[in-house]
Amino acid sequence: MRVGRYEILDIMGEGASGKVARAHDPIIDRTVAVKLLSQEFAKPAKRQQFLNEARINGQLSHPGIVALHDAGIDEATSTPYLVMEFIEGHPLDRLLSKGSLHYTKVCSYIGQAANALGMAHRKGVIHGDLKPSNLLITEGGSVKVTDFGMARLASREVLEDPMRGKPAYWCPEQIVARPQDARSDFFSLGTILFEAVTGKLPFQGETLQAICGQILSTPAPQATNLNPALPPALDMIILQCLSKNPAQRYATGEALADDLFPLARRKPAGPAVASPGAAPRRARTT
Repeated sequence: MRVGRYEILDIMGEGASGKVARAHDPIIDRTVAVKLLSQEFAKPAKRQQFLNEARINGQLSHPGIVALHDAGIDEATSTPYLVMEFIEGHPLDRLLSKGSLHYTKVCSYIGQAANALGMAHRKGVIHGDLKPSNLLITEGGSVKVTDFGMARLASREVLEDPMRGKPAYWCPEQIVARPQDARSDFFSLGTILFEAVTGKLPFQGETLQAICGQILSTPAPQATNLNPALPPALDMIILQCLSKNPAQRYATGEALADDLFPLARRKPAGPAVASPGAAPRRARTT
């Protein structure tokens, strides 16, 4: 099977906005990742939405963000596609399927993601759909943020479809269709951080309504209650990310990364010994 000039080798995954395939670019002889979108995006009413996604992705050049190489619509099949760099590694959700990770690794991963998001936010782009499957971990421990398919320019007051994505990682303003900004991404990142160090989601429920109700009104739990080996400083970082009020969250990705990286550099503690930690600095204001 071909899409454009790219030879599809196999399908690596599937999400809300399309499939991701491993493919070969015969002209420059390299392996790439191709995101195959629904043919609906090739129709006149959706074509601009697809072009906007490609344009948004094309603005983002950062070591921590999956690079966009090409975009187009296959003439033979009317399939819109995005061609991205191929990453040797695994999505974070696959690593978490085996249980929680040591907090030093998690702080490194989330700190790297926060720095990458900081650059995107300065470009006026929010992700809007952060979840573990959108954080790719390379063999060397580097993080690549992928799938800005839900991203919109931050100047837009409300995402076109605020109820897309995975509900456990939604922020309160997304649920009630209020304006989102960079701090909305940090709520989702805080949810991932909590899950990665405890093995549990901070807000859970049997139904969509139950999950949304918890996100909107239930105070975030302390991660140290589930994992006493965590340093108290990490509790404070997570709770700041998970504040119901966006104004009380971190203002920039760099500020969040600055608080996480010192914890990432700590030597692993024994399984029953809580690592000491100083309280994190307050979130910077813009």
